[in-house]
Amino acid sequence: MAFDYFGLSIGALVIWGFFMASLLHVSFYILAVNKNVQALACASILAVSYSLSDLTTPANFESFDFAIYFLYDVVTLAAIVLAKYLLFRNAQKQSCYVYCCTGLAINAILFLVMFIDSHLLGTKEPWALWYFYSSAVNIVDLIMVSVVILNRDFLGLQLMTRKLSKDPVSAKV
Repeated sequence: MAFDYFGLSIGALVIWGFFMASLLHVSFYILAVNKNVQALACASILAVSYSLSDLTTPANFESFDFAIYFLYDVVTLAAIVLAKYLLFRNAQKQSCYVYCCTGLAINAILFLVMFIDSHLLGTKEPWALWYFYSSAVNIVDLIMVSVVILNRDFLGLQLMTRKLSKDPVSAKV
């Protein structure tokens, strides 16, 4: 019972974090401290998406809701990629963009796997996948909140993607 409330409070903290990140980047933009519109777009899209998914998901969670969360993450990922393509096509990829795309992809995969396990296969008893899912989704969400606020590559993910890219010049940056 306490675990259920803990999960709800983590979800509320993540939504609050995305809204605070949006407000932070709006105030930075207005005050001309930092005009990082890419971080503002990521934070705003994530805040709206996570709020809508929280409001539209019923309180009595069913196994089919994993598919709904999967679709929310895919649509959110598409919105962030579309915003980058339409608004920031020539701009360098910010850390928040890389981390949010990676985090949403990880979450979407986890939601899809949980949907397959719990709804299609009918698994009712918790096992290792469920514990991994519970921890991983919350950790990924908190990392996304941190990166959207700080816009720093503190895990080296952006550096790694640069090194793995085809362009040898961008790997040296």
